[in-house]
Amino acid sequence: MTETIDKVGNAAGRRAPGRVVYWRVEGSLLEVGAMRLVGFFTWNAQSFSERWARRLGMAAMALSRPFAYAASRTFATRLLHTLLRGVSQDRLDLLGEEYFQYVLKPHLRREAVEELLAAVRSGEKIVLVSQLLDHVLRPLANHFGISSFVANRMEFRDGYATGRLLSPVVRPRGPLAWIASGSIDGRVAREKLLRRLGWSEPALDRAIQPAARSHAPAGRAVAALGEVPRIERLAVRESLANRHILLIGVTGFIGKVWLVDLLENVPNIRKITLLIRRNRTTSAQRRFEKIIEESPAFDTLQGRHGRQLGAFLKEKVEVVEGDVSQPGLGLDVATQSRLAKSLDLVVNSAGLTDFNPDLREALASNVDPAVHLLGFLRECKHAGLMHLSTCYVVGMRDGRVGEELRDNYNPAQDPNFDAQREIDSLREMIARIERRADSPELDRALRRQALGRGGDPSAVPSAELEGVLKRNRARWARNRLLRVGLRRAQHLGWPNTYTFTKSLGESILSRHGQDLPIAIVRPSIVESSERSPFSGWNEGINTSGPLSYLLGTNFRQLPTNERKCLDVIPVDMVCRGMTLIAAAIIARRNARMYQLATSAINPVNMGRSIELTGLAHRKHYRTQQGLEHWLKVKFETIPVSKQRYERLSIPMQKAVISRINRVAVTLRMKKAPLARQERDLLRAEKLIELYEPFILHNEHVFECENARLLSAALSPEERELFAFDPESIDWWDYWINVHIPALRRWCYPLMEGRPLEARAPRELDWSAQAARAGAGTSSVPPTDPLWRSS
Repeated sequence: MTETIDKVGNAAGRRAPGRVVYWRVEGSLLEVGAMRLVGFFTWNAQSFSERWARRLGMAAMALSRPFAYAASRTFATRLLHTLLRGVSQDRLDLLGEEYFQYVLKPHLRREAVEELLAAVRSGEKIVLVSQLLDHVLRPLANHFGISSFVANRMEFRDGYATGRLLSPVVRPRGPLAWIASGSIDGRVAREKLLRRLGWSEPALDRAIQPAARSHAPAGRAVAALGEVPRIERLAVRESLANRHILLIGVTGFIGKVWLVDLLENVPNIRKITLLIRRNRTTSAQRRFEKIIEESPAFDTLQGRHGRQLGAFLKEKVEVVEGDVSQPGLGLDVATQSRLAKSLDLVVNSAGLTDFNPDLREALASNVDPAVHLLGFLRECKHAGLMHLSTCYVVGMRDGRVGEELRDNYNPAQDPNFDAQREIDSLREMIARIERRADSPELDRALRRQALGRGGDPSAVPSAELEGVLKRNRARWARNRLLRVGLRRAQHLGWPNTYTFTKSLGESILSRHGQDLPIAIVRPSIVESSERSPFSGWNEGINTSGPLSYLLGTNFRQLPTNERKCLDVIPVDMVCRGMTLIAAAIIARRNARMYQLATSAINPVNMGRSIELTGLAHRKHYRTQQGLEHWLKVKFETIPVSKQRYERLSIPMQKAVISRINRVAVTLRMKKAPLARQERDLLRAEKLIELYEPFILHNEHVFECENARLLSAALSPEERELFAFDPESIDWWDYWINVHIPALRRWCYPLMEGRPLEARAPRELDWSAQAARAGAGTSSVPPTDPLWRSS
């Protein structure tokens, strides 16, 4: 493109720079009509039935358009666009980009492109003018680096087109316009343009639109209500300066991002101590070193510190070996004493996130840490606690969820429920099941099962038999504890064991920590980063990953409530909220509860999230070759009722395939012909059952006013770095260009059993000598991305 500009730069230089020039697209850059564009939009509707209905409308429009055109070009343009009634703005935006990329761009006239680029290079302020919709003109203008344009615009209500064009309407050029076509210069004088369009001067000024994609934030004011502490001014860097923080859970997704966020944006923090559990073969220090060497989350720190990254981390970060599920956090006495004297804040972001784990694991990860953190906090001289929970501890209920911490909360509203008594009861249940697992009766049953029909102990080596019995006994206990935990959770109104035990942990902190500086932080569904540590960072198989992966296959119908909010929040937005809350706790101006969520201030419902996921997959598959990818472009998941899903989707398909496989067995075939398909359908069915509380039931709306109050107290200088502003998220851009591509890069390979993209580990020198050499160096140019180990 630069060469093209250079070729015609001299000619363009003769033009007067800085003046506004209107450039008509039709007749210069290309010949294009609105009929074909509207046809493209209707041909790519979300569902098959909608596509055919709109195609019939297009056929009727083709017959009536000549008469409408003869009556009035403006009327004909308005009538044509009524076919887009009910199409979402999200779909029109994506299809508009696609139409430009794959239909218009290959047919742009080279000579006209060179003339237009020369005008842009010379400094002329070009305004493109076209009868096409703004969804197509925006990517066209951005392609040429043009900042504004005039195009037709649809009216939208609740994100869907009403079928009405907003005034003024850009009508077609006229019945004989093709005679004048062929000129590479699309410049039109303002007076001539007004005459051709039949507009007034104010109408033209009103019709000019910016080429940059605009996202109008909710802009709702925030006010302190109830007993929330009033904060007129919050200085994050000042509050965290020379402070000592203990971070538990740095091996997790949120923990890594928050550590990077602190190290990048709070340079004067004194020390961050990381509590890491030792693995069987790996020490806590080595686990941290492997994270730094391998995790892409630290790429920005590597770019900032270059060769001195190891020294910088040695100066700012300390690793201690411990376990938050153990008394005293699993620390030795000397370390406990040392930390108790110097810590200003303890942050617990650790926890088991499996929805339905073994009850023993759930209590050890989500309940025991609350007990041990309280004990440790009482030994500290002046430390506060920030404890991460989840918004979904509210359980199976509907409506708006306020930021209040209630002791002995249970969604079933059982007045006799007591959290401590419930925990004791669960421990008794675990003990009974473990005794049952070791009982002679179960041993005999497992032995009979292991020996099979023959039942001859001499046929199996003794050591091998004992190994089988041990594994089966552990599996029996685990499955029993999984089921009893889930049944108890659902009886009390929680959808799964995870949210049940997280809520029990909250109740412990609420009851026994009323006199301590504690803040419980509830994020909603934490997903890909929006901008930090870089745009599109994700890790592991997270909450929405499996479901969005399913929506990218040929799966067609998802049982859901379209109006229900899917409360997703980027991980870096959560981390900015955590930084604000950390500063408030240290200043002793914190509330007891903070929800970090989006549904109350910038909601995205299930219907929209399903369509955005489908559009994101479409954008990816459109770039791929092959029949399989072409078919996936045509197959988009649609939201349906539970009844339709059971009648026409996976349950029905599984039933048919099961019958075929049973018939194959009766015919004594060696192998069921559709065994693999039956297993795939069973896995998909179980996945949807697991996600039903989040996509079909429980219409939650989570308030997030407490964190927004802290954000409002920031100075303008700190707002850019630390503001918690979920209203600023553009869901279309986030879902299509950030989140789904991030899942495709970092999560989907793990689901398919493929390795992530290979990358060389960082070679860091962790020696004390390197630390002394790097002391006092906060940033150096990234001359070498790797630091050679000693």
